[in-house]
Amino acid sequence: MLAAPKDDHIARVVQQGARESASALSRLLRRPIAVGGFDIVDLHRLGRAHARVGVTLAFETSGGAPGHLAFVLDEAVAVRLVAGLTGAVDAELGTTALMALAEVGNIAASAFLNGAAAVVGRTCLPSVPRVSHAPVEQSVRAALPPGPVHVAALGIDGTDVITVAFVSA
Repeated sequence: MLAAPKDDHIARVVQQGARESASALSRLLRRPIAVGGFDIVDLHRLGRAHARVGVTLAFETSGGAPGHLAFVLDEAVAVRLVAGLTGAVDAELGTTALMALAEVGNIAASAFLNGAAAVVGRTCLPSVPRVSHAPVEQSVRAALPPGPVHVAALGIDGTDVITVAFVSA
């Protein structure tokens, strides 16, 4: 099925944004992060692609790429990220850990939107992050409006996956 011109433009924004996010996260985490798995899905399919419980880092975007951006991590992936950031062996997803993940999300969202800005030729800005540690289907429905969701997979060390999801306004 051929994508509509708007979908093709959004796909380029998401692809470039995901590459920039992967690069920034790779430097921050000092781990290789690969980009792949570009697709267009609905909210139900996005929620089903993850474990039952996860962490969603959600942003509203403005400027050249208005819409909604979310980074979705399975709970186990979030715990491993927090452990890697803090050096803790038994990391838990308490308030401090979720605040740390929000900062990781800020870095990833800013990098994503820098990549988007290169595609659209205009400044793109994120909102303050909203962090949800909840059932993934519930959190993605709260973070993203209905409609086509452009997604990319960020693979950490070839095993853990963070889904980048963008819905254009």
